[in-house]
Amino acid sequence: MPTPQSPTLSNPINNGSRRGSDKWGSGHFAAPRGSRQHNGVDISASLGEAVLSPIDAKVVRVAYPYATDLSLTGILLEGVGRHAGFTVKIFYMSPEQSKIGKQVSAGERIGAAQSLLTKYPGIKNHIHLEVRQNGVVIDPQSLMPTLH
Repeated sequence: MPTPQSPTLSNPINNGSRRGSDKWGSGHFAAPRGSRQHNGVDISASLGEAVLSPIDAKVVRVAYPYATDLSLTGILLEGVGRHAGFTVKIFYMSPEQSKIGKQVSAGERIGAAQSLLTKYPGIKNHIHLEVRQNGVVIDPQSLMPTLH
């Protein structure tokens, strides 16, 4: 759970808004996903739209949301400075390879949104943002005043 002194997170999509509901479900935190809950928030994004780091971080590695489909990728960030203790995964984006292993600032471009339409026909295209604070999954929207 966020603490009163928790820093805010930057919106990873410029003027991004939370994905609503479609035939594949809802994009809000803790939305049902079969036998589990959604551990993040989905933010609407167009194919190729810039994805920005939500935190000051080290870009650890490329991440894969599906072990059986490596065409969809993401990124793992470890917070530094004011964001120490945070880890962030962003899926459905093509990371900028030159950023892997480097430090980035909140708001800095780290990649581009991918299309989900091949895997999920009819879905509202989006990125998935998952945040942990000191190892505990938290609702990213609770720290993002700019996300509606």
